[in-house]
Amino acid sequence: MLLISFAVYITAYFGFLTAAFFILTFFEHKDKLSDPSSKKTPFVSFIVPVFNEEKAIKDTIQSLLQIDYPKNKYEIIIIDDGSTDNTYKVAKKFESQQVRVFTKENGGCPSALNFGIKKAKGELIARFDADTTLAKDALKKIIGYFENPKVMSATSSLNVKNHKGFLQNIQWAEYLQGIFLRKIFDLNNAIHVIPGPLSLYRAEFFSKYGGFDEKNITEDTEMAMRIQSKGYEIRNSISANVYTIIPETFAFLLKQRTRWYTGFLKNAWAYRSLSKKKNNLSLFILPAAIISVFLAFLSFFIMAYFNFGAIKGQMIKLSVAGFSFSHFLSSITFSNITDFLYNYFSTPYFFFLILGLLLMLFFFIIAKYASGEKRNIFWACFLFFIFYIFFFILWWGMAIFYMISGKKQTWGKRVYIRGKRI
Repeated sequence: MLLISFAVYITAYFGFLTAAFFILTFFEHKDKLSDPSSKKTPFVSFIVPVFNEEKAIKDTIQSLLQIDYPKNKYEIIIIDDGSTDNTYKVAKKFESQQVRVFTKENGGCPSALNFGIKKAKGELIARFDADTTLAKDALKKIIGYFENPKVMSATSSLNVKNHKGFLQNIQWAEYLQGIFLRKIFDLNNAIHVIPGPLSLYRAEFFSKYGGFDEKNITEDTEMAMRIQSKGYEIRNSISANVYTIIPETFAFLLKQRTRWYTGFLKNAWAYRSLSKKKNNLSLFILPAAIISVFLAFLSFFIMAYFNFGAIKGQMIKLSVAGFSFSHFLSSITFSNITDFLYNYFSTPYFFFLILGLLLMLFFFIIAKYASGEKRNIFWACFLFFIFYIFFFILWWGMAIFYMISGKKQTWGKRVYIRGKRI
């Protein structure tokens, strides 16, 4: 029991310390939640890598043509990455002075992005996924961050389009939490992942420091850490709404998250020199991410071990005593129930649980209202509170296995699921 208490107290202390840091950051800089206005309208090149998106590419192009931004100030570059269907033919129908369509051999998402960067004319490069829908004013809300010459990239408020079903609701709540955390990271100049659905870069960065790493399994994380390592900034607009399609099956979800987390570990190690910069990213955010994973595993397995042992011991005692289920039910009294509830609710573990849930609820509420989310998030949050820890342990367990074993993750030639890399 002493070991359980130690693990729970350490985890709770670290969790509340981290949450307090996030909340203090939010209230200290809440005036910075609004996006800066832009005096300029720089030319923007949207690069859209696609693979077998015959049915979706039409809507993707049409949505980009309808954004609230001067038509002569942006172009759309479609890169067909060796599709085996009619994606290229459908896209070619939209080809114009504003829409350019190219095709190449299948090489994966980073390869398609680098191909597009070489064709782009824009001062800013906008990476855009084929399965993404964006609010008409999303681009305008992000542009203002580039008034600061130190900003090399800016990200959007990434939300979920398909949120029906058990898996989708848990992911939706996770994405909502991510909306809040990404802004907190922004306020600390500590963004270490640049999501693909809509993110902007200065074209000059690619000219100076090269394009996306085509051998990296999470090129968006590598690019974020590269930008940070060069002393530049990455910003986030919490109100520039973008909606993406998320995995609908457990197999695709597991494959996606294993890649994400393995890539994070590999890139964190590759850019361990960031620790020399002595900033919020190196001194707190990245160490906190690693420590939180370790503490989650420690608490989960210690409690699971001891709870299993306690249950097993009780079952043995009941078996020896000639236990019968009907006798057990008949022996339950109101006094037994109240005693159990009192013992359970009076423990510090229950206090930690409730406080943790309230803190997470605060994060969800901030994300919902700051991003302008109109949908009801109750069911998604409820499922997240109960089940997310099990997914979290599984995903990180797989990532740590790949990291330690050195086993390579190869998804074959098809590296897209509905236009996005899994």
